[in-house]
This record gives sequence, structure tokens and C-alpha cells, in this order.
Amino acid sequence: MSNLFFCGGLPKSGTTLLQRILDLHPEVSCNSEDNIEFLAQSFLDIHNKYNFILSSLASRTGAEKYKKIDKEVFLKNLYYLIKDIAINRNEKVKFIGLSDNNFLLKNLANLSNVFPNSKTIIIFRNPIDIALSAWDHNQRMYKIEKSQEHLNIMRIDGELDLNKYIIQRSKLWNKQVKSLLLQTEKIPNKFLIITYEDLCMDKKKVVKKIFQHLGCDHDDKIISKVIEESSLDKMRKTSPNPNFFNKGRINFGDKELDPLTIKTAIDYSKEGLDLVKIQVPMGKN
Repeated sequence: MSNLFFCGGLPKSGTTLLQRILDLHPEVSCNSEDNIEFLAQSFLDIHNKYNFILSSLASRTGAEKYKKIDKEVFLKNLYYLIKDIAINRNEKVKFIGLSDNNFLLKNLANLSNVFPNSKTIIIFRNPIDIALSAWDHNQRMYKIEKSQEHLNIMRIDGELDLNKYIIQRSKLWNKQVKSLLLQTEKIPNKFLIITYEDLCMDKKKVVKKIFQHLGCDHDDKIISKVIEESSLDKMRKTSPNPNFFNKGRINFGDKELDPLTIKTAIDYSKEGLDLVKIQVPMGKN
């Protein structure tokens, strides 16, 4: 099998850009974002239903006892499926990647243990710009799909209040970052931590670091082509949904939010910002 890797991050952190950068390398296949969380939940649902069927059959036939199937049996087969999905994408290249967010972040250590030769790239972005991007995205989706769910996930105490939403998301982000980094500390050589801010400010350096981490070719010609093809303008022009690639903010909500909201959000997320080395703009801390 080709070298397997995983990539992802918290939603609206630049995960799509990271996936596109990786897939543009001639030795790499990372050609769509996955939803392994859906697969995992489906396997767990089947596990519960199957044990229920066993119980019903035992009851009907008057059996005194029956052996439930352990959850680990189903999860083991989930991991086999994850591997086969990766191979099915493109088994001819040297490096095959799965781009995922929710399942990956919940199972960093498990995936690393099940796939001992795999590597992982995690991208972070400051929580204020994540929240603003999510706010814009959900407002846009509400207009398209007319589903209140897009608005409900942004309500704080029943209110659609951008300032409250920013602060709440910043608190949550701080907890998530600390939890994720605790998982990576045990085997740091398998994980590469990058930030969306660094990717925007010094793209060549970060792209080279990504390819070096995987062990694939990282000469200047390849890197230059990847940088050109993964520009925001290029992705907008080639996408069937160009509005998905919105503003690409990295300014901590400057000129969009009340200064007090920005300061409060930074205070709540300061520990996480320091851990992933995201620099707060001068005058904002």
C-alpha cells in the first residue's frame, strides 16, 4: 500500500485549502474531503441493531443466554474500510491522504496506533476569523436552503448575536486546541501542526514543510506550481461553488467587530493561540 496520511482541522480553519495543496502534488492523492464520522456512526448503529437482533432471536427460541458482539469488532472493520477507501482513491501514487475533520480530531491517537506508519497534518486558524467565516457560511446557506438549522447552530441563549457567538466560539476553540495538542505530544514526529495565517503569509515555506513532513518531493518547481494552482482566485475560478471561497480573513475581525469583542475573544483564547503560535496583531492584546 502507498504511504497513508491524514489531514484536517477544525471547520473553517483552511482545511479545504490544505486538501487542495496536497492533491496538487504529483506524488500525492488527496482528492476530496471525507466524512468518516458518518461511517463511524453507521458502524456503531449497526453494532447496536445487530445485538438487538441477537437478543430478539434468543428470546424467541428460549435461549438462556447469548453472547453480545463487542463494539471493537465493528470498529476494527471500520478501520479496514478507511484503509480500503484510501487505496480505492488512487493506489498508483506514493502518498494517499484522507482529509477529514470531526472523526480525525476525535481519534488522532487511535488512528496513529491503528496505522503506525501514517502521518498527520493539522491546520489551525485564529478563532475569531473561524467564527466570522462560519457565521457568513451559515447565513449564506440559510438563504439558499431556507433551513433554520443553519441559524440555530449560531444562536447563543436563543439569540442570533454575532458578538456573543464570537466569544462563545473562542472559548470552545481554546479548549479544543489544548485537547488536540495533548494527543499529539506523545508522538510529535507523526504530526505536523501548521496555521492558516502562516500559510497565507509565507505559503512557499509552509508548503515545503508539508511535503517534507510526508517525505515526498519538494523541489522549487513542484512547490511553485502548487502555489499557483492553489491560489484563492484560481480555486474560485475552477469551483462550481465559488462563493464557498469567501474572504480568507486573517485579521482577527479587524474593522468587522467591536474592539471589545475582539479583545474579549483573544483573552479567552490566548492559551491556545500561544500553543499553536498564532501571533496576535499589535494593539489587539
